Amino acid sequence: GIKHDWVSIPPMPMDGDTWSVMHSWALPTRSFLEYIMFARMFVDALDAQMYDEHNHTGRCYFSLSKDKQCYSRVLELLINVWAYHSARRMVYVNPETGAMQEHHLLQKRRGQMWVKWFSFQTLKSMDEELAEEADSDEPKRRWLWPLTGEIYWRGTYERERSRRRKENAEKRKKNKDRIERIRNRNQERQKPIGKYVKHPPEGRSNTTVAVATR
Repeated sequence: GIKHDWVSIPPMPMDGDTWSVMHSWALPTRSFLEYIMFARMFVDALDAQMYDEHNHTGRCYFSLSKDKQCYSRVLELLINVWAYHSARRMVYVNPETGAMQEHHLLQKRRGQMWVKWFSFQTLKSMDEELAEEADSDEPKRRWLWPLTGEIYWRGTYERERSRRRKENAEKRKKNKDRIERIRNRNQERQKPIGKYVKHPPEGRSNTTVAVATR
């Protein structure tokens, strides 16, 4: 199992209630998105510490024996860590009878949960910091996090908005240049060789005069 001196891992008490292993979970969409955000960072942090040993020996910290599906095992258990420490109510549904029973009561968890580190604002801030790092620098180390989902932070939005502004400005400039070219083309058309002059009044020469112009 996990080393006992790992103080960076949230503690999971043995309180006699059920933990999920290969069970189905039902989560509201917002909670599911928070869990995915947490899972990406947590698995990445574990990978940084576990990968070399697991790759060389096949040993998995979440299994008593060698396990080829180590990361699947991590994800199976990780939902428990997130639900417990983010102060979610954990209701067990009996698959045979449908009976529901709340496990790991919130009142008993007080003082044991790492709620501060599992809040949405904390996770969102950490996610943006990782996204900024991944977006600005080419990672020089083996890094799992960028491979687990979308990379997005505030700078991405600003860059996209700047790109759209530049494209719109270029489009307006092209339209303006096109209109200017049409205008110049009309002005450069050949002018008439002459213009008609009205007949002079009676008593004068009625010769039609054409005034040449250049």
